[in-house]
Amino acid sequence: MIIMYKIIQDPVNGPIKIDGVFNEIVDSEYFQRLRYIKQLGLCNIVFPGANHTRFEHSLGSMFLAKELVEAVGINSDIPALAALLHDIGHMPFSHGIEDEFHSLYSVVHEDITKKIITGSTPYNDSTVPYILEKYGYNPEDIADVATGSSKRYPLFSEMISGPLDVDEIDYLRRDALFCGVTMGQIDYKRLFNTVMIDENKLIGVEKSIPTIESIIITRILMFNTVYFHKTCRIAQKMLGYAYMDMEGRSIEDIKLNDFEFMEKIKNRNSSVMLKRIINRQLYKVAYRGSYSRERVAAIKNLLEEFNAHDYIIDIVPPLYFSGKGRIKNYATVYYGGKKQEITEVSSIARALSGEMENRQILVSCSEGIYSKVQKILGK
Repeated sequence: MIIMYKIIQDPVNGPIKIDGVFNEIVDSEYFQRLRYIKQLGLCNIVFPGANHTRFEHSLGSMFLAKELVEAVGINSDIPALAALLHDIGHMPFSHGIEDEFHSLYSVVHEDITKKIITGSTPYNDSTVPYILEKYGYNPEDIADVATGSSKRYPLFSEMISGPLDVDEIDYLRRDALFCGVTMGQIDYKRLFNTVMIDENKLIGVEKSIPTIESIIITRILMFNTVYFHKTCRIAQKMLGYAYMDMEGRSIEDIKLNDFEFMEKIKNRNSSVMLKRIINRQLYKVAYRGSYSRERVAAIKNLLEEFNAHDYIIDIVPPLYFSGKGRIKNYATVYYGGKKQEITEVSSIARALSGEMENRQILVSCSEGIYSKVQKILGK
C-alpha cells in the first residue's frame, strides 16, 4: 500500500512531513485561507520581513505537538490535530483589528475556530468535520482541545494553550526570525525531554528551569520590541478606524483574507485612510506620559474638539495584558522534593513578574492637528 504524504520545508523547523488526516486538513479550503492571513497583522510596516502567515505557524505548532507527545510518551494525534487547527478561525490581519470585530459582532477568533472545526453555522460549508470524522475523530473534541477548553482532554488542552504550550513556542521562535530580532532562541527539545506529566499537567523539573526562564524572557522581549511597537499599533488602529468608518460592513467580512479585506476598504469611503496606511503616512506620536485612569479621562476631555478618528489614545501595554495568564510565568516545576511555581524557584521569573505592569499613554494624531495636540497636552 502506497501512503501519500507531503514534505513541507519550514524555515523554522526544517522539513515537516504530513500525511493522512493532516494532509487532507491542510488541503481544505479554510486552512488554505490561512496562507493569506499575516501572522503579525501590519507589523511588516516596521519589520519588513514579517510577512509570514498563520498557515506556516499552524504547521509549526503541529510539528512541535508531535515532538512533545513523542517526548512524553503519549500515543495520540489529537494534540497535533488541535495544534494544526488552533488558528483556523483567525480574522483578517490576525489580532490587528480583532477588537473592532469583537465590538461589532461579539466574536473572537476562538469562537470561529470552534465553528469551522465543527461545521457550525455560518461555516456549514467547512469540510474539516467531515475529514476528522472520516479518520475517527470527534470534531467537538478537537475543537475543545484547539481552543484550550477541553474537559475530556485537559492535558492536551494545556499542550496547546498553557504555560509551556507549543503555540507560544512556535510563534516566539518564528516571529523573532522573520522580524529579524535577536531573540527567540528557545531550546524546546531540552524542555520537551525534561518535562513530565502530573495530574493532567506538564510539570518541569530542575533541568527544565533555564528553558522555562528563556521562554518568559523571550515573551516579554518580543512584546516590548515587536507586538507592542508603537508604530505597529498605530497602523493597526488606523486600519480599525478605516473599517469602523466604512459603509457596508458585514459580519461576513470576518471570512475575508487580508487581501480581500483591503480590497473591500479600497473601494469604499474609507479608501483615503487605507491609502495612508499603504503609503506609511501614519499618525505621529504627539504625547507620551505615565498611565493613570484619571490622565486618560483628562486627555479625552482635552481632545473633545477633534474628530475621534483623527487621533489615537493608546495604552501600552494594554490594560487587558495583565496578570499571570498574560505573562505566563505560572509554570509548575518539581523542585526540592515538591511541586512549586516557577516564580518560587527562579529569581529571574520572579523579577520579571511585574515587568509588563508599567504602562504609558501614547497619543498619536494626523499631521493636520499634530502641533495643536502637542500644545494642548504639553509635549
